[in-house]
Amino acid sequence: MIGERVRLVRDYLQISQQQLAEAAGITQSAVSQIEAGGPAAERTVQRISEATGYSLRFFGRGALPDLPEMSLRYRKSAASRQRDEKRLRAHVRQGLELMAELEQNAELPPVALRSTSEAVIDDAALEQLALDTRRWLGIGMSDPVPNLMRAVERAGIVVFGASVALAHHEAVSVWPSYPVGRPAVCYARGRTGDRQRLSIAHEIGHLVLHQQRSVEPKRAESEAFRFGAALLVPGDAAVESIVPPVTLRTLAWAKARWGVSVAALIRRCRDLRIIDEHRYGSLNKQLSTRGWRKHEPVAVAPEQPALLSQTLRSVCGADRPTAASAITGLAPVAARDLLADSRPSKASRHHGDETGDGAQVHQLHK
Repeated sequence: MIGERVRLVRDYLQISQQQLAEAAGITQSAVSQIEAGGPAAERTVQRISEATGYSLRFFGRGALPDLPEMSLRYRKSAASRQRDEKRLRAHVRQGLELMAELEQNAELPPVALRSTSEAVIDDAALEQLALDTRRWLGIGMSDPVPNLMRAVERAGIVVFGASVALAHHEAVSVWPSYPVGRPAVCYARGRTGDRQRLSIAHEIGHLVLHQQRSVEPKRAESEAFRFGAALLVPGDAAVESIVPPVTLRTLAWAKARWGVSVAALIRRCRDLRIIDEHRYGSLNKQLSTRGWRKHEPVAVAPEQPALLSQTLRSVCGADRPTAASAITGLAPVAARDLLADSRPSKASRHHGDETGDGAQVHQLHK
C-alpha cells in the first residue's frame, strides 16, 4: 500500500523516481522497490515524507480509493500530455479520499442523479434525459441555471477544481463503486465561466449516460456535449428565445441569459435546426474574423464549489487547507489545490504552475 501511495505522490508532483530519491537522500532503487510492493524502512518513508510534504500518516493509510485507469471520463484537448493525465488522476484520488473521510463524520446530500441503461440513445432521448436531469437537480424545465455548480452539489455530487498546470484538460468525472458510491466532478481552474459551466454539464452527461452503457469514446464525447448543451439551454426554451435571423449580436444576448458561450450556442442552434448548415458556417467564420474564438464578449463569472469546504468546516471547525492536511496527511500544496476557488491567480495565468517542475520538489510543501 505504501508503494501505491509513493507512486501517487510522484504522479501528482510530476517527478521521476530519481528526482524523488535525490530530494529524499535515498537511492532510486529504494524508491523502485517500494513502488513494486517491497519493504519500506521507517526511516526511508520518513525521508520521503520530509521531501514531499506528505505526512507519515498519509503513507500509512492503506489502500487508496479504487480508480482504474479507464474509469475517469476526460474532456481534454488533443494536446493533452500523459504526465498531466497521471497528475489529474492522482489529484482526483486525493479528493475522493478526503471526501470519503469527511463523509464518515458528516451527512451529505443524497445522490439524486440517475444513470440510464438504454443501449441506444438518439438525439431526442438525449434532450429528454437532459430535462430529466434538470428535475433531479431541482432546476426548472425552461429556466436559465443561475449556478450550475451549486445545483450539482445539492444533488450530492462532489465538485472540486484542479490547478491550472493541467492546462490541456477541461474536466473529468467519476462515479466510484456505481451505483452505491458518490459521483465526483473535477474541473480545470482558470477557465471563463461559460467554458467552465459547459464542462461541468458535459461531465454530468457522462455520469448520466456512460455508467451502464459501453460506447466508443468519440460517440461518448458527442453524446456528452449535446447533453451538456441541452442541460444548460433546453430545446423548447432555445427555440422560443433565439429567433431567426440569428446573428452574433443575437447570440451575445443569449449568452448573457444562459451563461453559455457564443460558440456553443451556434452549435446548439444548428442541432435544434434554428439555423441551417450554411448559416452555421457563416456564423463560425464571423466568430473567427472578430477574434471571438479566444475572447468572446459578455463575461460569465466562474462558479465556486462549496460542498467540500462546507463539509470540512462542519467536521473540523475550519475549511482551511491545514485542516484537510490534518485529516488525510496531504501535502499543503495538494490540500490547497483541492480547496482553492475558481479564480486564476496572476502567476498561474502568466507563468504556469510552479509545482509542475520536478526541480521544485523541495519547495512543494512550504
